[in-house]
Amino acid sequence: MEKNRGLSLVELLITVAILSIVLVIAISFMMTGSRSFTKGNADSTVQKEAELTVNQIEDMIIDINGGVSMTDDAGKTEMTMYHTEDDGSGTGSLLYTKEAVTWNKSDNNVYCSKWMVNYDDSTDTYVVDASAPDNYVDQLLAEHVTSFDVDLSDTLTTKALDGTTRTIVKSVLVKVGYDDGTGIVDYATSPVITLRNRMLLSDDPANIFDEVTPAAETLKLYYSGVETAGTVPIVDRVSEVQRGFVYNIYAKINTGADVGNLVDWEIGETGTLSTIDDSGILTVGTYETNAYLTITARYKSNPSKKATGVVKVVGTTPLKSLKSVHILTKSLKAYEAHYGSTVVTEGFRQDEEDAITYKWTVALMGGGREISSVVYDDFTDNTKTLDLMAKKDPENFGKILVITLTAHSDITGETVSDQVMYRINDEGAVGGDSFMERGKGGHHDTDYWFENNWASNHWYDYYFCDIYGNRISEYDSLLSCITVEDRGCTAYGLFITNDLPVNRSYYIKVICYCSNTDWQGFETNWQREFIQYIPEVRMYGKSNYESTTISSIFNFYYVLDGYYEVAWMNQSDPIYEYSVEEFDYEAPAGTVVTPQFTGNTVTLGDDCTMHSWGNFTCEGAADQVVLKSMKIKVTMKDHPEIYTYSTVIFE
Repeated sequence: MEKNRGLSLVELLITVAILSIVLVIAISFMMTGSRSFTKGNADSTVQKEAELTVNQIEDMIIDINGGVSMTDDAGKTEMTMYHTEDDGSGTGSLLYTKEAVTWNKSDNNVYCSKWMVNYDDSTDTYVVDASAPDNYVDQLLAEHVTSFDVDLSDTLTTKALDGTTRTIVKSVLVKVGYDDGTGIVDYATSPVITLRNRMLLSDDPANIFDEVTPAAETLKLYYSGVETAGTVPIVDRVSEVQRGFVYNIYAKINTGADVGNLVDWEIGETGTLSTIDDSGILTVGTYETNAYLTITARYKSNPSKKATGVVKVVGTTPLKSLKSVHILTKSLKAYEAHYGSTVVTEGFRQDEEDAITYKWTVALMGGGREISSVVYDDFTDNTKTLDLMAKKDPENFGKILVITLTAHSDITGETVSDQVMYRINDEGAVGGDSFMERGKGGHHDTDYWFENNWASNHWYDYYFCDIYGNRISEYDSLLSCITVEDRGCTAYGLFITNDLPVNRSYYIKVICYCSNTDWQGFETNWQREFIQYIPEVRMYGKSNYESTTISSIFNFYYVLDGYYEVAWMNQSDPIYEYSVEEFDYEAPAGTVVTPQFTGNTVTLGDDCTMHSWGNFTCEGAADQVVLKSMKIKVTMKDHPEIYTYSTVIFE
């Protein structure tokens, strides 16, 4: 029987040696992993702390509206910032503050501080108040900071009237190095901080606060130019500027420094022909019609702080103005829009009015398709008239076209516009005319035709509607002013009475209900619809240059829109009246000139412009009379609420 035996001493030693080697390797792997985890965790912490520090400094910088500066020496790096804000009292008083971010190189900490700054009116100085209760000094912002840098190199240098220069900081870049004590250093850099407010590169609070937000009374406007020697204060409604000339406007503070680059400029009057640019260069329009121009300089950093000056506009140049342009409806046949136009001018010679340019644009209301898919025939967009043809495409039925006319005069630089809407007919098989013209004392026998589908039985209904055909029940009381006369299932006549108010426009929906029974007894029912447009009556004055003497006739022009032709032509009972509202002339003492109208004769131009005229009587020295201008009022006789003015300029 074999005896059991254990490990020999040699075998035991070999086993122990192998186990020792395996254990050493395992422990080595564990220690390496632990060190990697510890380092990675430390790296992440350092990065987060560095980014947090940068973000805090960025938040402090971005809203600063005064000034900023940097100092760097052996002991510290410090960024100083100045800020101003309303004190919240509602009186317009301001609070001034100084803030600092300091990196102490001896303890590697970053601190932030804030002090109030007081303005001393007696000495015109700004003094840091070290004892203000809201101050705080050296509050810890970050620890273990190994480097701190603020890049203020993105600047713009401007020069003032007094010869001094100022540097404006456009953007800021912050970089921070951080070590939490592990020996691991990481860096965080902010994105480029584009400043919300204008900020000077300066550490002088008097310079910063006086330039950016001085008290309102310290900012005044001055001007100089070809008509003004030197730089003088603007005195409201006394200081004069000439039409057609250029002036330099300056915004100055009480120290005499020019702060024009710190303000936004504006002219208060609407429709002015004058301009002022970012540098305060005022260009007075050659034909500026405003008697005064209100000029305002407003601080960019604090718009509530401003200065205003009112200058008087003078000059001998005759005033000219492109007042307005109006679209005139000629006829609106189904799928055919025909429009004319007229302009209202003042002081224009005929050649200047002829030089006005016109541009038509057509757009589909609501979009969704290009207008070229609706309009099948191109139109000339630079004439006084528009003839537009629309496709008889079911996709176009009922669509609204927005039609705009723009007129521009190079003489005055003015642009004016007008806009109408045209509704494409709903039914491709229906023809006719959708435009009903008004007339005086009765109306023409106006028929509207449907193109097909005879019916043995038919009847009509009608009501006032909007451009889409939706009934307007508020107008039902006016239905007695409308008559639709049955002309058979393919036509009807539309009539309106003089009781329908003329100072508004209308849409009338006419519906023809049809039924027909064939020889087999089958009944077919259908209906046709059409929307008629009745325009309001409007009158526009046209002003043309007219050179004349008192021995000649004077001419004036106007347009009466929305009325049938025969009503405004030569009638035994005219519908218009004339009166002189203003008459300006020069004559020796005792000489009297009186304008009078030559009957009520009117001629009608191709563009629906009415031309009338008159002459003068003179008592005294007729050869020494100088005519200047005359303003004529044209009124509808039966509707005095409808009138216009026509100003005749004599040269």
